[in-house]
Amino acid sequence: MITIAPLNAQAASSALPSALTPSTNDDFWIKVATLVTIERQQKGSCRYGYTDYQTFTDYKNCIFNSLEHSDNLQSQKWGLSDRVIREKDTIYISTPYIRTPHHKQPLVFKDYLEPFEEEYRAHYQLKDYDKSHHLLQLLRTLYETQSTIIVDLNTGHWQELYATDLMFSDDMTHIVGFNGRQDMTKDIVIWERQKNSNDGRYTRVFGSNELYEQNYDNSKKHEVYEARDISWTADNKINVDFFDRVNPTDTVASRARYIYATDDKEGTW
Repeated sequence: MITIAPLNAQAASSALPSALTPSTNDDFWIKVATLVTIERQQKGSCRYGYTDYQTFTDYKNCIFNSLEHSDNLQSQKWGLSDRVIREKDTIYISTPYIRTPHHKQPLVFKDYLEPFEEEYRAHYQLKDYDKSHHLLQLLRTLYETQSTIIVDLNTGHWQELYATDLMFSDDMTHIVGFNGRQDMTKDIVIWERQKNSNDGRYTRVFGSNELYEQNYDNSKKHEVYEARDISWTADNKINVDFFDRVNPTDTVASRARYIYATDDKEGTW
């Protein structure tokens, strides 16, 4: 987890009204960790280089044992160890309303991992828990894309949203998140809760790839992916911040901010 430390707090309030025109301020910089290369991130991790194992079963056991340990430890920290449990390749989630006449029937989220099928592998991880609203989030990774599963622990209703880093508005009527392409995306997607939906489902109301297309070929920027940030400033207004290094090895980065807001007349984003 990176710590964002503004070097000039006065720049934090700068913003432009257009979502597609970033508000930039050369006076706003943050300290960031030294860049860790992909090779260094992967070294010693059982999630990569399965050909280095004697058998694919050894590789799977390494991954599933690691996920089991980390997910159960996280569940314990949230106080959910009696309701959210991982056993090897499967996460079990128990809720009061999911049961048979004789015993509870949990939600089941099972990983898929087979040799030579990189594009179809999928695994789940516990991501976040909102204790006040009893909402659990699971991150699902599939090849080069990611999605987030939101689970209402009160009702057992769940929904998969193709985005990461989800942020709920204060009134819980909207969700915003980054598009599910790993690392590369600069785009956001917005969902709105359906008023007449008994299971509290959200429907996508906004999304585009314009920010991604604008920045895809800009080789002068070196985005600090772990420092991206989304924040609600009102129930109808969102700040989306990106941070870029001038050089790949810099330990400071500058901010570009995009503002998303609803139109007062149309109600559209």
